[in-house]
Amino acid sequence: MRKLFRRLITVSLLLIVILSLSCSGTDGEMGPPGLNGTNGVDGADGVNGADGTDGADGTNGIDGTNGIDGEDGNANLIYSDWFIASSFTLSTGFGGIKLLDHDEPASEITQEIIDTGVVLVYGNLRGYTTTIWPFNHVALLPITLTYDVSPTEIDTWTAILSAGNIKIRFINNNNRYTSIAQVHRFRYIIIPSSEAISASKSDNYAKTIANNLSAAGVDINNFDEVLSYYLK
Repeated sequence: MRKLFRRLITVSLLLIVILSLSCSGTDGEMGPPGLNGTNGVDGADGVNGADGTDGADGTNGIDGTNGIDGEDGNANLIYSDWFIASSFTLSTGFGGIKLLDHDEPASEITQEIIDTGVVLVYGNLRGYTTTIWPFNHVALLPITLTYDVSPTEIDTWTAILSAGNIKIRFINNNNRYTSIAQVHRFRYIIIPSSEAISASKSDNYAKTIANNLSAAGVDINNFDEVLSYYLK
């Protein structure tokens, strides 16, 4: 029995060897490369889009109306700061009247200004009691003050012009004063004529100035109002 089993094993091994040898052969040579395929046909180019339509040009705006030209200011107007009449000279005038004069240099006042223009001189008389002259009150010269001190006193302040100078003159009707306190203040506005006029017409020009100020509602005795009127 054992001998039979061994024979079967031997026969089986031989069959396996035979089958292995019959299946193993030499590899065959590689075949030639295949042919390249034909290129495909290019697709047609797409159609370009249509250009957009240009927008219409906007309408030009209407030109604005020219404004009305303003009135020309008086570029030649001259005005001073306040100055204090620091000294007065005593002299005697007609009929023995005492004259107290203060001379203030004013180079802007030329002979042409005297002949053809107008000079407005203003006073702020701080040497009086406030019942006679309020402390900050200002008025155009000439100024006449009347007050009762028994006898009645009449004080007159005037401005006398000459080339390069303004003379402030004080007169008291009773010749009471020989000196004046150094507290009174003055200033001036020079208004040149818009055109040359003769000396004989200068008074008319001054009246024209006064009339124009009055018509415009400007108080000629108010320095600030007059200055604002001519500098507007």
